[in-house]
Amino acid sequence: MDAEISCWQEAVSAMPDKQFFATMRLYLGEIKTPYNKQRLTEQLTSFLKNPEISANILSLLDSADLQVLSALSVIPCATEKLLADFFAGTFQTAEIYAMLVNLSERLLIFKTKDEIIRINPVLAPALGKVLSPRILFPVHTISAPITDDFPAVSPDFLAALFSFLGQNGIGCKADGTIKKNYTVRLSAVFTECGALIQVITSALINLSILKEDINVFRLDKVMLSAFAELDTSKQYALLCAASVSRLSREGLRRHAQLLLDALASVPPEGITQKEIVRLAFLIGAQNSAESISVKKSRFSMILDASRSNPTEIMQGAQILERMISSAIAMGLLCKIGRDESGEEIFTAAKITEDSGQENPKVLNIDSIFSVTIMPGLALKNLVPLTSFMSVKKSGIATEYEINRQSAAAAFDQGKTPDDILALLENYLPYEIPQSLRVSIAEWHADYSAAKLYRGFVLKVDEAGIARVENNPRIKGMIAERLAPGIYLLDIPPESTGMELHRFISASGLDFLAQVRQPERKDSGIAFPPVQSSRTIRLFDSLPGENGLAQTPPCTVPNIQKCEQFLDGLKSKLQEKNLDKNQKESLLHRIQNRMIVSESQLTAAAVRPEILEADGIDFAGKIRLLETAAKDGDLTELRLPNADGSDGTFLLLGIPLSVSKQPGEAVLRFQVQPTGQTQTLLVSRISHVRRLRF
Repeated sequence: MDAEISCWQEAVSAMPDKQFFATMRLYLGEIKTPYNKQRLTEQLTSFLKNPEISANILSLLDSADLQVLSALSVIPCATEKLLADFFAGTFQTAEIYAMLVNLSERLLIFKTKDEIIRINPVLAPALGKVLSPRILFPVHTISAPITDDFPAVSPDFLAALFSFLGQNGIGCKADGTIKKNYTVRLSAVFTECGALIQVITSALINLSILKEDINVFRLDKVMLSAFAELDTSKQYALLCAASVSRLSREGLRRHAQLLLDALASVPPEGITQKEIVRLAFLIGAQNSAESISVKKSRFSMILDASRSNPTEIMQGAQILERMISSAIAMGLLCKIGRDESGEEIFTAAKITEDSGQENPKVLNIDSIFSVTIMPGLALKNLVPLTSFMSVKKSGIATEYEINRQSAAAAFDQGKTPDDILALLENYLPYEIPQSLRVSIAEWHADYSAAKLYRGFVLKVDEAGIARVENNPRIKGMIAERLAPGIYLLDIPPESTGMELHRFISASGLDFLAQVRQPERKDSGIAFPPVQSSRTIRLFDSLPGENGLAQTPPCTVPNIQKCEQFLDGLKSKLQEKNLDKNQKESLLHRIQNRMIVSESQLTAAAVRPEILEADGIDFAGKIRLLETAAKDGDLTELRLPNADGSDGTFLLLGIPLSVSKQPGEAVLRFQVQPTGQTQTLLVSRISHVRRLRF
């Protein structure tokens, strides 16, 4: 703790002189010369350590203060940008920046030299009594229960979708949405699953399981097999992460892992969608702090790691929000009701992994070769089983059909009638119908009667036949002997010249001038390794920073006590023998909760100046903005909503210049944190406030 206090004292001493002395006068009163910055900082430390002072500071905390401070207590290495993302949807970005400025003025937080925002360690013991993760994640009372049906995504659903895609492929527009004719065909098989199929299709394209062909995307069988071998939860996490964008391998792994940990950490009583995004932020930060000592949160590291891929340079909050939305669409987050304010409450669905039961009897085949598959199989079993079937209807039980076309698709993949019958026997509780055996055999005979080949053909003369057929390195690469001396090679047709050259060098065919690429066999590294989910117990015992207690009882601000304290300060101020400007300056500080003791109500505590101006005071606004532009002060503006609706919005930034015109004045204003310059009419500004500290 001493080291942390020293860090805070160094930050105070490093303030610009103007800000340093204004702070010291506000809290310590008149500064006597000769002065020493270190001694003044130590006096300020003693002032804050006073139990009465720290109690007064706590009494002035409102609900917004408690939320921001609670977030800082559990997010290592928090920055302004990270906090703005964390509270997206709760506070405007400008509001967050304004609150951080105010908390800095009140000495509750400080910024280190590397731009990390931390809680003042001098006040940490007192704050530890009131801060809690539960402030960020309140317990919700369900007033309108909702019972969701079975999860939207399941191995059976994915297998049915893969069956459809294997038969038809899928066409997408330039923006990634599925074309209308495919949507119509999908709706005949999948009832009311349009949004879910769009999410999964986008993910499959970004995972390269669907690859673009001529005007259509088609399944990559190797990638699909590798995907099916993953654990169910990891499949779903990868789909959610990939639905956001085409991510780098490491970015995909990090996002999928973050989602798994977040789902495992959702409390059973449920939280809102906005709070789930917050939860993911906190888990990312905590995981990062546990793994290595870093100066950035894990979420910031995710963004940094993805810089090599332009599509991953997105706002952090947007990535998480879209990923959580995908998890809701996929049924990984189940809606359980609405709270008293009408917000939807979600809890994590239970993902059932492979039970390990060997060959459960889940098939039923009728006389017209319609196949019903009941739930119970993992995707790795369903993919080969449905490879020779045509999906007809997806539901709790999925309906397929075995026909000539679906069998031919399996034969194209190298399956034989015996392979198909063996798969059926594994999951069928009775003998395979004889009529089906006969039909499969007939279809295979017809299929074998004529063949259309695509690929590389090797032709050698009679003298070279023995050399080719007796060479084990070549023999293993022959897909079909078409005629004496003519062979179809098992080489992907899309192989490049350089890749073919490497093949020929390996095979010993030095008499050829062509080259090849080895067959795609190794799918073990198709997808990044994602670990099993970890439950991060944010709500039970969360290690805090800066000496904060782990998880104290959740408290709410005592509004009545706060108002009484502020009213008491205002009454004392009126009794002081101060001029009008001094009283106005001190009243401004009382309203911004910077006065925590009657001892601060002195003329020495302030330099009389105008810090606020309302819309009707046109001349006052201009003077205030000109002074702020001259001193480079951060300034808060309130303006009417641009759409003409009631209310105002907040802008935070630095005035650059004020140009006076007849009956009007134009302000050039640099907005924070974007740095963009806007031109505003001063007459439209309803309120101006200089943030002097």
